[in-house]
Amino acid sequence: MTARILVYLLFVGACLSCSAPATVQATSDAAVSDPFELLDARVEGDALVVRVQYSGGGQHDFTLVSTGAPTKSLPRQVLLELRHDSQGDLAKAMITEERTFDLTPYRDPMNNVVHLRIQGVDDVLVYRYAP
Repeated sequence: MTARILVYLLFVGACLSCSAPATVQATSDAAVSDPFELLDARVEGDALVVRVQYSGGGQHDFTLVSTGAPTKSLPRQVLLELRHDSQGDLAKAMITEERTFDLTPYRDPMNNVVHLRIQGVDDVLVYRYAP
C-alpha cells in the first residue's frame, strides 16, 4: 500500500513539474494550411520572426501552432508549425513579408532555454529568456 502511494505521489509530482503552454492552439490532422513558402525564421527576444511568401493580395492569416507536447529532454524541444489561411484570396501577386509570433507561451518555467523545431526549418532555433 505504501509503495502505491509513493508511486502515485511521484507521478503527480512529475506531472506538476511538466508545463504545457496554456494558450497554445491545439492541432489536429484535419487542420489545413494554404500554400506558402517559409523563407527564413529567427528568434528575436520573445518573438519568432518569419519571412513568408505566398500568392494573393488580400488579408492572409498565419498562425503558429504546437504539433505536440514539449519533449522531456533538457533543454525542452517544442515542435511548431506555421499555418496559412488565405481567406479564399485567389489573387496572383507574389507577396513576401515578415510575420512575428509571441514565444512566451512556449517557455519552460524550470529552465531559461527552449529549442524550437519548426516544420520547414532545417535548423533548431534556440529561444533564451530570463527564468
